[in-house]
Amino acid sequence: MEKNQEISMTIQKIIKRILSVVGKGRQGTGANPDSRLEEDKLKDYLFVETVATANPVQWEKKDEIEWRKFPIFSQDGSGSCVAQTMAKLLGILYWLKNQAYVHFSATHIYKRRANRPAFGMAGIDAFNIARQGVTLEELVPSQGMTDHEMDWTEIQQYKKDVGEVFRIGNFLTLPTKDIETVASVIQTTGKAVMVWFYWKADEWTKTPEIKHPGLDFLSASKHSVTATDFFLKDGKKCLLIEDSWGGRYGYSGRRIITEDFYKERNFFAAYPMNFRFDEGGDKPKYRFENVLTFGGRGPDTVALQDILRYEGLFPGNIESTGYYGAITAKAVMAFQIKYNVAPAAEIESLQGRSAGPKTIAKLNELYN
Repeated sequence: MEKNQEISMTIQKIIKRILSVVGKGRQGTGANPDSRLEEDKLKDYLFVETVATANPVQWEKKDEIEWRKFPIFSQDGSGSCVAQTMAKLLGILYWLKNQAYVHFSATHIYKRRANRPAFGMAGIDAFNIARQGVTLEELVPSQGMTDHEMDWTEIQQYKKDVGEVFRIGNFLTLPTKDIETVASVIQTTGKAVMVWFYWKADEWTKTPEIKHPGLDFLSASKHSVTATDFFLKDGKKCLLIEDSWGGRYGYSGRRIITEDFYKERNFFAAYPMNFRFDEGGDKPKYRFENVLTFGGRGPDTVALQDILRYEGLFPGNIESTGYYGAITAKAVMAFQIKYNVAPAAEIESLQGRSAGPKTIAKLNELYN
């Protein structure tokens, strides 16, 4: 009996080693490009809709002892870098609110990916999963595990219930290749930012550099990391990122991303954002003359956002930027439903992406 158990344990160790080696061969390819339909991409909440102008960044030199650091994770060669990044973002959110760092489970995120059992996951998928809640690392371990181990981890209902306490409200996607905006978000909010890069293995050093100009995106490694700090180094603007390969790499698990590398190789950036809705305040007055449509900009859209905020339909903790994006569209649709401005089927088909004659008439009736 004992001999059989010993053989079984040996076989399990061999299988784990094989899976780990296979994973290490693909390490850095876990950030899956966005394959959604364009219709679905239009629903993303964009940073440009929430802030008219990002706050100027105070770029300063920092010694390593001054870097803002958090616990380093280890994905062990699995494709879970996106889930590991999401878990780190949640831990930093909790730290900001409670002055204590809590480690959240990447396994609980990774197991729920839309493309399971395929390798890696999409960024938007990770944020949408985090909106449902993520449990704790103490309850569902995620460090040093292969894809197979993470996928087959059993998570009891009570552990899932604990995770529902820790949910993000929404998230914002940032413009790509724009290091200034990422640094501004970190400086202004204290939050960390999920940032993605593509590269060849010999480029991903302590301070990654371009060694292969014109690198083919499809054949390159694609990796998600956490931007936690920013500073000047050798006169260059840099982000400090925390990797999920353990502490043996880079600066004890961290790397310095220069502006040059960021502008060339970044292809996704996003961070969590909770919206606050409050009705009331000073009632706006405005007369609309023109139909407003999705993607438009201007003072009419500023007035529309002010009114929607007064109605409690547009977030009170973001600016009226005058950009008609997905946040405004959702609020317009809620306004149309609230005041029954058109048949339900018509409202549903438009998804708030047009404030047409019927909506304009109701706005003028209430706010002119």
